[in-house]
Formats: sequence, C-alpha cells, structure tokens
Amino acid sequence: MPDLSSRPAAVLHPAAVRRAVVAVLAVGVAASASACTTSTPEAGNSAAPSATSAPAVDGTSAGPPSPTATRSEARPGTGGADPILRGKRQIVLRPVDSFESILALDAKGRLDLTDGDTDTSLFVLLPAGGKRYQIRTAKVREHGEPECMGLRDDGTAPTTVVAAPCDAGRAGQMFTISAAGETDEGRPAYTIAGQGGLHLRALDEEGLVAQRLGEGDAGKGTTFDFVDNGAAPPGPGE
Repeated sequence: MPDLSSRPAAVLHPAAVRRAVVAVLAVGVAASASACTTSTPEAGNSAAPSATSAPAVDGTSAGPPSPTATRSEARPGTGGADPILRGKRQIVLRPVDSFESILALDAKGRLDLTDGDTDTSLFVLLPAGGKRYQIRTAKVREHGEPECMGLRDDGTAPTTVVAAPCDAGRAGQMFTISAAGETDEGRPAYTIAGQGGLHLRALDEEGLVAQRLGEGDAGKGTTFDFVDNGAAPPGPGE
C-alpha cells in the first residue's frame, strides 16, 4: 500500500487561487442581496404602506368640518357652536322664498325688502335668553349708535318692523328665533316671531310685515337665511 503521508503536498497555481477567491465573493454578495430583499421595510421605503392611505376610524375623510356641519350644531337662544347666534358675526337677513331680495332699512327706518346691498343691510343678533334676541344694526345710525328692530302697529294690518334706539326692556324689540329646516344651500333656516306671535313675513306684494299665522297657512315668506358677513363690530360699551 502506498504511503500517502510521504507524498509531497500539492502546490496551487496563483491563477487558481484568484479564481477561488472570486467565486467565494460572488456567493457572499448573492447571499447578502437575498437578505436585503426579505428584510422589514423601513420608513421611506417604497414598499412601506402609506400612512395617509389608511381610512379614518369613523369612516370620514380627514379635513376641517364643513360650514354646514358646524352651523347644524347651533341651538337658538344659547348660540351653541354658532357664533352668529351668539352675536359675534354680522349677517344679512335673506328671505328663503325670495329670489334675490334681502332685508334692509329704507330711508324712513322701516325694515323692508331690497334687491341690492346697502349699508343698512347688515345686522347682529343679540341673545336675550331662551330663544329671544334683539336684532341690532351692525353700523351706527343717524344719532351715532346702532339701532334695534321693533314692531310698529300703525292701526292698520299688517304690522311693520322699524328701527329705534335699542332698549331690552321694550317687548316689541324681542324676537323669538326658531330653527326651520335648511336652505337649498344646506344652511340652517329660521323663523322670526315678535310679540303676540307675529311672524316676520317677506311678501312680494307687501314687503316685510309681521302677521299672525292662521291655521292652514303655508308659511310662505316666513323662513330666513342668516348669511355670515364677517365679525360683528363692537356695540355700545364694548
């Protein structure tokens, strides 16, 4: 039997050594690449799920609440979440049933219908407890102060609404504002009733009047849209 231990050791040629090293490095690189493709995606990796793609918990999309949703929380008398009913905003009173008309004071101080903007068409609602409010002009009048709307009985039907110095003790200046559905634009609509259950009505033939509604009355002209026109100017003493 030949003695293998006595045989001389094989000598590798340098070229063979280089080929072996290259082969080992190639196997290592392939293994490293495989490990990278199976690792957990990190932040910023295109394979990671987008945080903005997840739906909201309640099923609604993110973003500020719509004006309609905010206004719908209002409670006449307390103001709720609505700054209009807390006297913080100046508004235009728009009859829902009118095509383009709004309410404004005419040259004689009567609150009536007009088809154009004027400097007497902005008002502020002053809470007076419960659902009661005073309706005050946003701007000062002739004698240097805002005025409030009040019922005037001329001895003939129907009663009208006129401007007078604000006086919370005058029953004729107290108006009950009640929610009455929504406008076509989705804003809350309201009815406005004065002393004795006289409802403000905007009628094309008679203008703005205050009438008691009889049974079976459809209520035409009795609903109003309060159109926000910015922050209310400070009133006397504010």
